[in-house]
Amino acid sequence: MKEEESNIDKYKDFQLTAEQLDTLRELGNIGSGHAITALSDILRNEVDVSLTSLDFTSFWEIPKLFEDINTEVFGIYSQIKDQFNMAVIQFFTKESVINLINILSDQENISGDDIKSVSDLDELSRSIIIEIGNILAGNYSNALADLMSIKLIPGVPKLALDDINAMLESIIARFSQVSDYSILIKTILKVKDTELFGIICLIPSIEILDNLFKALNVKFDLDL
Repeated sequence: MKEEESNIDKYKDFQLTAEQLDTLRELGNIGSGHAITALSDILRNEVDVSLTSLDFTSFWEIPKLFEDINTEVFGIYSQIKDQFNMAVIQFFTKESVINLINILSDQENISGDDIKSVSDLDELSRSIIIEIGNILAGNYSNALADLMSIKLIPGVPKLALDDINAMLESIIARFSQVSDYSILIKTILKVKDTELFGIICLIPSIEILDNLFKALNVKFDLDL
């Protein structure tokens, strides 16, 4: 707990300028725009991806994004490893994912009460969720990579279903020693009359942050 408090104290006064945030938001819009075509192809429906907000914040602020930490969510985890290290984690509410699957499937509608784990989904449903995550992770990573003139290629996504509290505890335990920063993107994916509400969390390594800050002309001590 002491380590968490010290990290918050260290970064609480750090803020990007309006211009720097606008640059990041534009990257988010580019990522959303590029994702639309690919998502429309795999879902065989017209798709709209809206970026509702983008923030650059302390890693420890993530739990505050959720009104109820017991909300069940599908988590899609993509690891980027090569010259640079970064994780892309996406959260979509279980309810909205089930609604999307039902409008895309020709089979009998499934009930959220029947889905207790990822294994309760059929292969097609799992593939749809994973591919949505793969497309979004790839396009947002590419937009960020273009700004820094590097390559970021996400690995094969992993899918999980749990309440947001348990999922965040696992994520914080895994990444708190890697970075205290995250880029948080709130999105709405619209297909037919259904909206898929998502939060995309880009967790960069110190090397990525260093490149990003240089690209944004940010002067800040990254000595963690």
